[in-house]
Amino acid sequence: MARQHDGKEREKLSWREIDRRKDRSPYAPQEAPKDAARSRRSEWVMKKYRKEADKLFMGKKGTKKHQKARNDIDRYQGTDQFETAVRTYLDQYGLPDDWNTLSLLLDYSNSESVLQALTAMKGLYETRSLVEKQGFRAKVDILAMTASDSDLRDFAEEMLKTL
Repeated sequence: MARQHDGKEREKLSWREIDRRKDRSPYAPQEAPKDAARSRRSEWVMKKYRKEADKLFMGKKGTKKHQKARNDIDRYQGTDQFETAVRTYLDQYGLPDDWNTLSLLLDYSNSESVLQALTAMKGLYETRSLVEKQGFRAKVDILAMTASDSDLRDFAEEMLKTL
């Protein structure tokens, strides 16, 4: 069956041809290349490789024992076991690198460790969100009012002036 369009005859398109033309549309979903599964797998392998390499460079802090010790600090906050968990962590791994664990250390009873945590957090302060900054300022304010150690109290008061 032929149609007249602008004076030219053209053939009626079959459904197969219509479908083929749809597939060539830039808006049609593109068929994934045959190597897509291979590339996704290699991407996953590279991510895994990078994660393992990062752990290697982290040393002791890249182990599962470190993760467990850090989780223990979080889990035991506000309990009798908190002091032991923090002491164990600090003895084995030193001062933590992440903001959340450092903020938990502000509740520790050893004022020297709290001073170290405050100093480390002051260095990370500018990179934190507004809510985290406000929480930190409030915690330092509380330390400035309630700390039993005069050095810690003075340090907290000085820090408040610079924040």
